[in-house]
Amino acid sequence: MKTKSIFAIAAIVCGVVLMTSCNGKSDMPITKQTYTISFEGQTLNADGYWCGDETGEPFENYGSPAFSCVYQEAGTKFVANYTPAWGSWSGFAISSRTATTYNSATMTPDQFNNIAGTARSGKNFCVVYTFGESIDFGSAVTVKGFWYTNNAWTVDAILNGDGMSPGKFEADDFLTCILYPTPAEGLGGARYELPLAQGGDYVKGWQYCDLSNVDAFKDIKSISFGFEGSKKNDWGLTTPTYICIDDIVIER
Repeated sequence: MKTKSIFAIAAIVCGVVLMTSCNGKSDMPITKQTYTISFEGQTLNADGYWCGDETGEPFENYGSPAFSCVYQEAGTKFVANYTPAWGSWSGFAISSRTATTYNSATMTPDQFNNIAGTARSGKNFCVVYTFGESIDFGSAVTVKGFWYTNNAWTVDAILNGDGMSPGKFEADDFLTCILYPTPAEGLGGARYELPLAQGGDYVKGWQYCDLSNVDAFKDIKSISFGFEGSKKNDWGLTTPTYICIDDIVIER
């Protein structure tokens, strides 16, 4: 059965920038390079995911040993903070799993499933579940766009309830991922909204987030993530705050 997409697919455009010297004459053109971050470079475990390991930089997480690990591609860093004693992580995990369902009895590895059942391209995709971690580009870049879809756990909560807030999502319920770009220079404060569920529907496959004409994503140094939604209690959202992303297109 065909379903309507919440976002339409858009084209990606890249270009050339000319630099002008102090005397008003044009110097040689500086061609900016375009890169697609596809997450294919990370080795995964036997269950088809990576959320950090004990080879990272050690730190203490509420009294337990933890490790800060980094996946790096195209000069961009994705941190995964892993706490072995709890079997927990936060930041940016990488998965190649093809299951599309979530079962609380198999929370790990099911939390690394996306609803599309595949990466957007290649085998790997990124699972975003952050508590302060951000995508660090290392230097100023322009983000042209990326692909995203829902995590299987999130969809299970949308369809069946989350066990903390009553019931499944109704037509007036919503879940939105918020992108916060940090400029390389100057003041921040911009936000960009990605609806994951709204109006009784939810993202079911890979959708393209076209940022090519959004000024807030030009010359930025990082992107952080937040979530807003209608299902919440006194401590915050009760819907699992995950999003899966792939094929981030940057220009530097």
